[in-house]
Amino acid sequence: MNESEHVQSALGADCLSDEPLLFATALTKLFPGVRALDKADFSIAPGEIVALLGQNGAGKSTLIQIFAGAHAAGSYDGTISFDGKPFRPGDIAEAEAAGVALVPQEVNIVPDLSVAENITLNNEPLRWGIVDVSKRLLQAKKALADFDIDVDPLLPMSSLDLASQQLVVIARALSKNARLLILDEPTAALTEHESVLLFDRMRLLKKRGVAIIFVSHRLGEVFAISDRIVVMRDGRICGWHLTADTTRGDVVAEMIGETVSLSEPIMSREFGKAALEIRNLDVFEIEGRKRVKSLNLAVRKGEVVGLFGLLGAGCTEAALAIFGAWKGKREGKILIDGVEREINSPNEAVSLGLGLMAQDRRDCLIGDQSVGDNIGIASLGKIVRHGMLDIAEGRRRARKQFDALHIKAGSIDAEVQTLSGGNQQKVQIARWLAANTRILIMVDPTRGVDVGARREIKETWLELSTKGHAILLASTDAEELVDACDRVVVLSQGRKVGELTGPELTEKNLLRMATDG
Repeated sequence: MNESEHVQSALGADCLSDEPLLFATALTKLFPGVRALDKADFSIAPGEIVALLGQNGAGKSTLIQIFAGAHAAGSYDGTISFDGKPFRPGDIAEAEAAGVALVPQEVNIVPDLSVAENITLNNEPLRWGIVDVSKRLLQAKKALADFDIDVDPLLPMSSLDLASQQLVVIARALSKNARLLILDEPTAALTEHESVLLFDRMRLLKKRGVAIIFVSHRLGEVFAISDRIVVMRDGRICGWHLTADTTRGDVVAEMIGETVSLSEPIMSREFGKAALEIRNLDVFEIEGRKRVKSLNLAVRKGEVVGLFGLLGAGCTEAALAIFGAWKGKREGKILIDGVEREINSPNEAVSLGLGLMAQDRRDCLIGDQSVGDNIGIASLGKIVRHGMLDIAEGRRRARKQFDALHIKAGSIDAEVQTLSGGNQQKVQIARWLAANTRILIMVDPTRGVDVGARREIKETWLELSTKGHAILLASTDAEELVDACDRVVVLSQGRKVGELTGPELTEKNLLRMATDG
């Protein structure tokens, strides 16, 4: 059965039309050395929510970017119709004018502009040729109110946390009266409450006839919100399913190309002495407000310790402060292998054997530099020979990790910004493996990463732990922590409220402790 037949079988009670709103046939897109799309077909009907699944590098991003006009007509083969007419947008503005809006995974904002200015960007209300500031404020307030976002529209976007920025970007897309809304990992930075709010809005839009393409690696969300699931692998559409008629296992098997377990228990291991110890850590905002209060924790050699809390609990702040990357004040003691150390910058942390995988990979990767250069940047001090960089040795180290982590790219010389999100995360891990890091701090390392890449990343850090590395994993994903950690320290409002291990380490207990604390 082809995509046209599948979408026709999906239309009916849950959809508002018996004809597709968007219909794409034989889409093929080439990048240097990579066939990103290979004769991919896709359809979606008005009032339908279609989940688009696949491993990173499967072609999802390329497909939705074509629909959104990010890849201009003429740069790919195949045909697309929208509302029964040929659809060949030359850029994002043309796609938006036609009624197609994309909310990207990495928030697209102008940090120095206000929330209101970001919401109305390129769509400002004018009066006598000048921006009508009062009307702009009213439009922004309406967009925020429609999405139930409690944010002052006059605040600069840079003052909002990542989750709030994401919600504002979604509100901006909804304010443009899109007929097809494309959401790329929209819940990756959201709390459970914010995700529920988003899903409520998605259902409302569905009732209004808006078609929604929902890209997510969180299978629980996919099965809760979608009408139909489309699976991609190696640039092709390899599966179409009515959500009610399939299972997680079937979908994952199609994504990976093999039958896999969604969760594999970690093996018990022997732990050594404390590699990292934190005593009475206080972390302050630049304005002086305390974000982390008297935190004590230790990570032993060979141990994976989780740091869990709801958004704003202080986990990210603690992780950044330990690595010397927090911009505000920090007090307390940090011990490495039992010796107190001063870590006031990332350079000092790296020199002591620490590595950091940041929540937002754009903070750690140089987009227009090659994969090899990004892997090798933390190892430069280790490849100096007679006062000069040994370029060949640096490339050998980078190539070793590139191959070991199965990073999917045209070559090791490809710009890292051309890689999928999951492969960019692998580049971060490869960087620290090449630098022989002994203590790895990770902040939401699998945010926006598919099931297959998530499994590979987890296997990588568990392999590191078996070799004696100490891993501190800060995450808002309770399922990930239960699946990957030996112990989990729970924070609430900046304070440690408990610690779970063994049979007590469950998602339910983590969430209860984080909310009750």
